[in-house]
Parts: sequence; C-alpha cells; structure tokens
Amino acid sequence: MYEVVLALHIILAIILVVLVLLQQGKGADVGAVMASGGANTLFGVGGASSLLVRATTGIAICFMLTSILLAKLGASDNIGLSSKTDVLEGLDQKGLETTSSAPAAAPEAPKAPEVAPPVSNAQ
Repeated sequence: MYEVVLALHIILAIILVVLVLLQQGKGADVGAVMASGGANTLFGVGGASSLLVRATTGIAICFMLTSILLAKLGASDNIGLSSKTDVLEGLDQKGLETTSSAPAAAPEAPKAPEVAPPVSNAQ
C-alpha cells in the first residue's frame, strides 16, 4: 500500500510541476508557445487559463492528500522510520560514559604583542 501511494505521489509531483510551468506568465499566453493562436482552437474560447488553473488545483489537492496519507502510513507501519527505543538499544553504553565530570579547560588566549613607545623628533 505504501509503495503504491508513494508512486502516485511522485507522479502527481511531476504533473504538478509541468502544470505550474504551463501557467500563464506576465503578459504571455500559451498561444505564443503554440504558434500564435493555436491555444484558442486547442483549449476553446476561454483559453488555457481556466483549464490549467482547475487542473493545477485538483492535482495540488491530490498531492496534499497523498502527502498526508504517506505520513500516516509511515507512522503506523514504521516504514523507513525507527522508534527512539530501537535507536537507544543499538548504542554502545561504554561509548556514552565519560571519564571526567569536569569540563575541559579553555585554551589560553594569545598575548598581544608589545609595542615600543613612539619616538618624537623635537629639536
């Protein structure tokens, strides 16, 4: 079930990207891409805008639903996820022990170079 929903999710993502890229830009029309005027005969009098907007909205809703479904399936079946107890069981307890409880000493700051006093040329 998880693999089927994941495959559908990937397909929806690709379709959504294509539909967004086909959307009308600032002043541009799909007719410019389709030999100047082919959009009216291909998409009807309303043009491609209403069809593309509706298709993008529908695909985006399906994409969000599959995202939620994948999260629920992943959480319930522990697919690709491990619980906190599984991670803690695999840790080596000797590696977690510290040898000293005192914090490490901070390194000393370098000393500033000594500067000779300025020489005056007073006569």
